[in-house]
Amino acid sequence: MTGTRSPELYPPAREVKNATWTVNDVHGQYSYSNPHADLYRYLSQWSDMELYLNVGYSRPGQYHLHVSSHLRLINRLADSLLSLHAAGPYATERRLLDVAAGRGGAAIHARRRYGLEVVGVDITPYNACRAEANAREKGVWPQVRFNMGNAHRLPLADASFALAWSIESPAHFADKPIFLKEVGRVLKPGGVFTLADLLVVEPIATASPENRQIYAEFLRVWDVPYLESFDSYQRALAEAGFELRRAEIVTRYNLDILNRDCAIFLWLSQFRWLYRWYGRYLRWRTGANLDHVYEHVLGSHRALRLGMIDYGLFWAVRR
Repeated sequence: MTGTRSPELYPPAREVKNATWTVNDVHGQYSYSNPHADLYRYLSQWSDMELYLNVGYSRPGQYHLHVSSHLRLINRLADSLLSLHAAGPYATERRLLDVAAGRGGAAIHARRRYGLEVVGVDITPYNACRAEANAREKGVWPQVRFNMGNAHRLPLADASFALAWSIESPAHFADKPIFLKEVGRVLKPGGVFTLADLLVVEPIATASPENRQIYAEFLRVWDVPYLESFDSYQRALAEAGFELRRAEIVTRYNLDILNRDCAIFLWLSQFRWLYRWYGRYLRWRTGANLDHVYEHVLGSHRALRLGMIDYGLFWAVRR
């Protein structure tokens, strides 16, 4: 296992929360009715944000702002998920639950590359409708279907799936341990689950009042109520009835790249003539307000450059 952090010698970052957060903030971000959605409009110049919402995975020399980066992350999760599944009691079952499926890109890819039948749920109406339309447009419906659903109360029967994943969406959940217990409920004993999510590095995020403020701003611009740490996720998985088989921190393959791009964006924004010109161009091309993008990028960069946000991958088996 890689990426373990220091012992718990610091106040829990759970105490630092987005005090004004509601689930409507999440709906707004993913329905283009929240200023934070302008980041996705901005990124749509390089990648298909109507299909893929994860931050991706890239090794040195690989181009990051592209659909291929999203797919590399999905493949990394799926390959290990299916390896564990092949050694388990339900190796012939090909049905996957995608919790908080976003706009369906990962589920559609799971069908096309791995031949899985996928049921996706998402709490945001725009995402669920867009994902269903994407599945039809890509020719994978009805083998890939999407419904409205709350990760805290999944509208599914007990022990009804042998495979499940959730990719990056749990950051937006108000209670991650409850979500993990719900996944444990709908998975069969011996079923396999993989998770990718943003993580807080508690020793850095809670090191000073200034750091706590920077962390709180990161939560606000991403419409996140709070984040778990690498260690707290491991404890929550165990408490939800999972045996953790593998876990990794892969920050250098995605968030560090994102931070580099944030730094370039902020440097270029110092040239006011360029900023005004690009703002008009961006509005014309994507409808995004560059001031909203700037606020989002600045809040992200301040946290990322201090190393207070990590990105973790987890693979676990239901006991």
